[in-house]
Amino acid sequence: MKKFLSLVIIVAVVLVAIVTCPDKQAHQDAITAEMNGAIDSAIKDKVGLGDSDLGKSISKITSKLTTTVLGAAFETAVTVDNYFVFSVGKIDIDDKPKTVSVGLFGHVFTTFDADDLKSSLHL
Repeated sequence: MKKFLSLVIIVAVVLVAIVTCPDKQAHQDAITAEMNGAIDSAIKDKVGLGDSDLGKSISKITSKLTTTVLGAAFETAVTVDNYFVFSVGKIDIDDKPKTVSVGLFGHVFTTFDADDLKSSLHL
């Protein structure tokens, strides 16, 4: 009975993973959100406006602009390999695919953070 119950649980978990496997759009959204955060914090650091009303307005404008620009850029730049239970987002850098996100159970985890991005962009 324990073996049967274990098998049922394993099959259920695999089925849930298959049904909730993130698609390409989810990967693009997660990467764009991470990049927006890095760009927004870099602008706040450089300009020094912080949480003032002007800083919040500039933050909203730059967020909207970068979301639009990055969304268009990632439309073709991001490729997603779907392995049924999880998916992997990649971007070609110097003609080599670099893994930038991993999706599992309906959530996409980026493999870089805002600090990595800020340092690579020299912000």
